[in-house]
Formats: sequence, structure tokens, C-alpha cells
Amino acid sequence: MVDANRPGRTLAGRDDELRRLAARLSPGAPGQGSVIVVRGQSGIGKSSLLDTALAALTDTVVCRGAGVPGEGAAASRELLARLRRAGAPVSDPDDFAAWYEGFAAWAGGQPAIVLAVDDVQWCDEPTLRWLSLIARHATRLPVRMILVRSAADGPDGVAERLADLESWYGTEVLDLGPLPAEAVASLAREAVGSEPGEAFVRHCVEQSGGNPLLLREMLDELGKVAAGVAPVAGSAAGAALIHSLFTGIPDYARSVATAIAVLGGQDLSLVARLAKVPARTAGTAVDLLRSQHILAQEGFSFRHDPVREGLLDALDPAELGRWRRTAAILLSDAAGSPEEVAEHLLELGELDSWMVDLLRDAASCACDRGAPWDALRYLRPAAAARPSDAGLAVQLAETVALLEPDSGFDLLRRALELQQDPSDRARAAVKLGRAALVARRCGTAVTVLDRVLTVLGGEVDQQLRIHLEGLLCLVGIEDRDSLPKLDTRIQPRTGDGPEAVVDARHLAVCAVVAALDGTRPREAAEWAMRAIRGYTPTTDDSAVSSAVLALLLTDEVDVARNELTRAIELVPAQRSEYLAFRGLLGHWCGDLATAAADAGQAYALSRRAEGRTGGVVPRIALATVAAQQGDTSKAMKLLREADSPQLWDHTVMRPWFQLVDARVHWAAGDREAALKLFHRCGESLADVGIANPLLAPWWFEGACLLAGEGEFEAAAELAAEGAEPAARWGTPRAVGMSRLATAVATRGPDRIALIEEAAGILAGSPARLEEALAEFHLGHALVEAGDTAAARVRLRRCVELSLRTGDRFLLRRAQRTAAEAGIPSEVSPLDSLSPAERHIARLAGRGISNRVIAERLFVTVRTIETHLTSVYRKLRITGRGELAVIVGHVDDRPVLLEGAR
Repeated sequence: MVDANRPGRTLAGRDDELRRLAARLSPGAPGQGSVIVVRGQSGIGKSSLLDTALAALTDTVVCRGAGVPGEGAAASRELLARLRRAGAPVSDPDDFAAWYEGFAAWAGGQPAIVLAVDDVQWCDEPTLRWLSLIARHATRLPVRMILVRSAADGPDGVAERLADLESWYGTEVLDLGPLPAEAVASLAREAVGSEPGEAFVRHCVEQSGGNPLLLREMLDELGKVAAGVAPVAGSAAGAALIHSLFTGIPDYARSVATAIAVLGGQDLSLVARLAKVPARTAGTAVDLLRSQHILAQEGFSFRHDPVREGLLDALDPAELGRWRRTAAILLSDAAGSPEEVAEHLLELGELDSWMVDLLRDAASCACDRGAPWDALRYLRPAAAARPSDAGLAVQLAETVALLEPDSGFDLLRRALELQQDPSDRARAAVKLGRAALVARRCGTAVTVLDRVLTVLGGEVDQQLRIHLEGLLCLVGIEDRDSLPKLDTRIQPRTGDGPEAVVDARHLAVCAVVAALDGTRPREAAEWAMRAIRGYTPTTDDSAVSSAVLALLLTDEVDVARNELTRAIELVPAQRSEYLAFRGLLGHWCGDLATAAADAGQAYALSRRAEGRTGGVVPRIALATVAAQQGDTSKAMKLLREADSPQLWDHTVMRPWFQLVDARVHWAAGDREAALKLFHRCGESLADVGIANPLLAPWWFEGACLLAGEGEFEAAAELAAEGAEPAARWGTPRAVGMSRLATAVATRGPDRIALIEEAAGILAGSPARLEEALAEFHLGHALVEAGDTAAARVRLRRCVELSLRTGDRFLLRRAQRTAAEAGIPSEVSPLDSLSPAERHIARLAGRGISNRVIAERLFVTVRTIETHLTSVYRKLRITGRGELAVIVGHVDDRPVLLEGAR
């Protein structure tokens, strides 16, 4: 294999990576994994790997571009130019929709197309958006995309766009690591012309870190070594290297080089002060070091890291400590960033008091930039130097909790015991409560927080006490065993209205308690709305879940969705759980496509961070959608993954898990187990005093399923379980579901009227899935009564709702019922669209461009793109080609219900 950038040299140690690329890029490769991202540090061989992989391709249109610092659009211009030369009808990347259809037609006629972008981190945000659009739209085309990136910071917005593209399900990430020893030996053999000795290879690995660029620079410029003759191992090797390089160089120049090695590249005045030479002398030394190829020609960095390391190794530990201490003082006096100074302090054995304070400041800076792992590097030596510092112990524990919630929670418990001041103790307890919600240690936290509140008495500020009480209640609600202990704290006081409570956490508690109690929907909604207006998720998101649950149960779904979206954007640490909750909300409202997308993304995120609270909720959310769509095996697998001690302590998710589990067992044909699970779900709710009939409506699910099997008496018993609670809660969803459960369990002439009444009530609620189910049962009942004309209307309405919600399972049931009754139906696939979407879909399906459609309708092109994205999602298609087929089919003739004769 020949490295294209270095003719005559072998590309060593990358056989596995080349095979992976060949499998993805060659003609006929499977469609999944249409984007490959190659990542690695500078000099690790990314571009050489790309050169070799592309050179090996045959019968493939290869279009390659490269990002250029300061010229973000360079790559897109180069790619478009190469595509045009290859015959593709492409134009301005900003007008993607205008040329993509022609591009897709051209691409479909090619054996394979590879779009390669080197240094993609230097591309601008529009270029990455354009690449992302191609990747997502071209999944069924023979188009592969390979993006090469390093860790360098590119233009604003690029890092986030790259992260989104890397997390897309169609992307495969290939991380290039250091070369193995065998590959280093191969390159050394090429350099010295004969077989190198084992010790020499080991030395090369240690000094270069397996970086091909640094290794070759070492072999080329630091001198060839005789075959099999190794440098002296360890620090002596570094000393020998330094001695060789600095022979004949004045002592002042070596002092300047040492100062640069310690400071890591600073302005000349600091280097001069650390080296204890005049600034003019330091400048002369830098020029000399550059002329000897020791320093790079620009800035204050060494051409080779081994030289810097050798200078530092040549100092004895005490002397090196003095250099670093002086460097830290100079940087601090020069107003250097806390993290910059901290890097020098980490190398010291003993820390002064001011150094500990500075390490704490550096840790705060690291957390602010989203790097808690760096914060821990600063805090651990600080805590070792000052073990009795209560504030430092809390800071360390809180930082650990960001990375390891369980360990952080335990550290916070210990730090709490160090607090002497009542207010500090209360604030530490607040941090412990928030950590408990993430680590799912709610039962333990309730005991600790309750004890703290009892001991504090009236010694702290009233607002802080109210904050702590509200947090205690929020934590307690999450743990089913703690609810009885907190009954007096959790229950709103008699006569308390929404206006009597001011703390956001207490408001959320009042809202969720009123909702779970199933008695005061108006107050629950108002409390919840006031709660979400009273906190900022970036500083404290502890009330989000409770407030959203109350809003959900009171059918304030738009407010709940907006709050979850806000939390998803502002609280990255909890993004998995909030995405899962939004997926459950989508299911609740009958938008299964969005629900599946949110739950799927939450599941993917949770698998990257096992052990966090997101592990249970995303699995249950995804299982809920899978069960609704009839994918029993997938739902059962996800439920088994979620079945854990975390789940069984969860107040809300445990009964919902049992409800979904019952659905899955019923679908799998295990009716006996399903009925037991339905009843167990009801018992779980009763055990913790949850009386709201909607949280996990086991009675409704069981009644409808039993009635469908003709077991009307058993169905009526279950329907009766929910009748009184539903009437007491009184929302249209609750009343409509109760009436439907009673109606399907009824035999005789009143059955049709009762189901029709239930369908009418559900139509006035967000319960689209339940409304569709009511229309199905009404159509089925009318078929049995012989009224096929009326049945046709109701079954058509069921099909329309099922298309809109994405409930394929109910759609098939409705189609089968209509077919068995011999009822044809003029149901169009476009009926699931809104009027605006339907109109735009018809125009686009006839080949009219987005720009022309926008001009006709007096809207922007972006508006048309947004509508078409929604159309593709609802119709489950990927582009205009499929849309044209559907529109042509609809325009020619009506679509009959599946199976109609």
C-alpha cells in the first residue's frame, strides 16, 4: 500500500481501517452507514488513509474537497465543481431543494459515488448543513460520504453540526489511534534501511506516541540510528538527546528553552522573566533556537515534543518544582487564566493556600466550559491538600456527580457532614437532593434531607428552607417507599390555592400531588404552569418532571411539550430522560412518528451513559411506541432491559412499565399473564395512593381487549374500576376513555349510541389514539348491526386517524374489518396530511420546484421545505420520487382499503 502523500513510503498499521473503508465505499456496499467520519489527532495519518482508500476504488465517481481555515465554503465549491465535471446537474448549495431531484436521478444511474472532505472541521455551517442534507436524503442512492476531521476548533456552530452528523444513525465513526509497535518497526526499518532492534523500536514508540508524522520527523531530522543500536533507555536517552542538540549552544539560550518548555508557549516577556534574562537576550536566544531547528519557526513551541520532554527530564525534581512554582506565580501576576496556572500547580508536590483557591477557580472555569473531567484533575489535589475544607468537599462531590452520579451522591453525603454553618448545610443538602434525582438514590436522599430539615429548625433563611422542603418532596415523589413518610409534607395544606404557594419546587409538588390524587385538575394545571415560570432549568431542573407530568394529566400538552423542549436544550446532562418523556408525550397525543424519533434518540444517548437515570425511562418510552405499533419482540426486549432495581423504586414509571408489559403479553398471546399484569398495575398505583385514572389506565386497556374477545362481563368489571375516578378527574380524555370502556363492554341496542358518545367526547381531547380506537369499535359495531353505510364512514375516520397518528396496528385492524364486511373506501394516503401539506404535496409530486411552489403560495422556500419534511415523515417516504408515485396514484383513482373486494 502506498501513501499518496509520501511516494514510495508504505502506509503501515492501517490494514483494518482500510478494510472497513473499502467495505463501506465500494460499489454495492450496503446502504446503512452511508457516512463515515474519520477522526484523529494531527499527524495520525487521516489524510494518508483517505488517499489510499480512494486510490483503491474502481468504477466509482470520486469527488474530493478540503476545508480551509478562514474559507469555510471552499470544500463545497470544490465538491460542486467536481460533481459538475462528472456530469451531475448541481448548482448553488444554498438552493439544495432546487437541484436535489436532478442530482438524485443522475446519482441513481451511477455504480457508486464517494464524496470525501478532508479537514471538515474548517468547513462553515452552511457547508455542513448541505452535506447533512445530502446524507439524510440520499440513503437509497449509491452515495457514500467520508469526512475527515481533527480536534481543531473550526468556525462557530460547526462543532454542534458535526456532533449531530456523527450521532446520526447512518454514520459510522472511525477513530484513528496510535500506530502499533509492529507498524512503528516497519517505518523505522524504512528509515534505517535494515531491521531495527527491539529496544530502538520501543524507544520510538515511547517518544512518538505512535504518531506517524512525529515518528517520521524524528527519524528524518534527529539523526538516523544504526540498525539495531538503541538509544539509552528512559530519561538517560532524553539526556543524551538534549546533550547532542545543545552542544555549543550558550547557557542563556538553554535557560530560555527550558523556560519555554515549562511555560508551554507564552509571550516573550514571561519567558524572559522565568529564564531570568533580559527580554532582548531572550529574543536573541529564540532566534538561535529556531536556526538550530529546536523551536518551530512561528510562535514558542518545539518542533518535537521529545525535545521539550528531554529538557524537563534533565532537571532534578526539586529544581523542576521551583521552575513550575515560579511559572505559576508569573502567570497569576500576569492575569493568566486559572486553568493555565493550574496546569503548573498540578505538577507540584506541596500546595500553598492560594494555590488551592486557584485550583478551585480553575475547576469552576472547566465546569463552565463543559469539561468536568478537567475540573476533577484540579480538585483532587486541592482536596488532598485541604481535606477538612467543607466547601471544597462539596465542590468536588458535585463535580464527580456530573460524571459518576452514584459516586458523587456518596461524596455529597460525606461532605454534608463537614458543614458547620446551617445555611451551608442546607445548600449542600439541596445539591444532594438534585444529585439523588440523577443517581436514582431518592430513598436515601429523603432520609438525609428530612433529617437535615429537622436539625436545622429555624436557623436558616426562610426562602432556603422552602427551597429545601420543595426539593425533599420532589425527591420523595420519585421513590414509592418514601411517599407514606412524607404525606404531611407533600399534601398541599387545606385551603392552599395556587396563589398561596411561591416556591417553584413546592408549586411542582402541589401540582403533581393534585394530579396524582385525581381530584383537582384546574389547580394542578395552574400550579404546574406557575412552577415552570418560576425556575430556570440551567440552574435547577429538579421541578421539570413533576410539572410536566401534572400538565400531561391535565391535557395541557402544548405547554408540557414546550417545557420539555426547553429542558432538552438547556440541560445536557438530563437530555436522555427529557427526550424520553417527550417521546411518551408524543405517544400520549397520538404522534407516534415523533414519539419514536424522540424515544429512539433518548435510547441511543442512554446507551452511551449507562448508569445514569436515563437508562430506565428511554427504554420504557421506546417500548411503549414499539408495542403500540405492533412490534412485540422489540418491545419485550426493551422492557427486559428496563427491568431493574431503579425501576421498582420508581413511583410513576413502575405502573407504566407494568401496563406496557401487559399489552405486550396480550399481543404475544399470553392472556393470562397479561391480565395478571393489568391487575398488578392497578395494585401498584393503589399501594402509593395514586388515584388518577390516566397515569396508567390498566382498566381501560384491559376492558377494551377483553371486549374484543367477547368477554363482556369481565370487560365491564374492569371498566367499572375506572368509571368513578374518571368522573372525578373530569377531563375530556378521562371521561371519554371511561365511556368507551363501558360502551365496548355493553351488549344490546345501547352499545352503538354509547360508543358514539365516547367518540364525540374523545374528539374534544388530545387523545388521538383513543379517538381512533373509538371510531374502530363504532365501525365494527355498525358492521355487526348491518348498517354498512354508517360503518363505512366510521371505519374511514378510523383509517384517517390511524394514518395521522402512525398506528399501523389499528390501521390493519380497520382495513381487515372493512374488507371482511365488503366495504370499499375512498381513503387517500394524503388524508393524514393537513390541508396545507396536502396542497404542497400535490404540487411537489407533479414535479414543481420548491421555489415555484413558494412563489405561487406567497411563502418562503424554507416554509415549503418544512411542510415537505412533515409530509415525508407522515407518509413514511424519503423523497419526491416516492411522493410522485403517491400523488399520481391518488389523482388517477381512489385507494381502496387493504383487502377490499
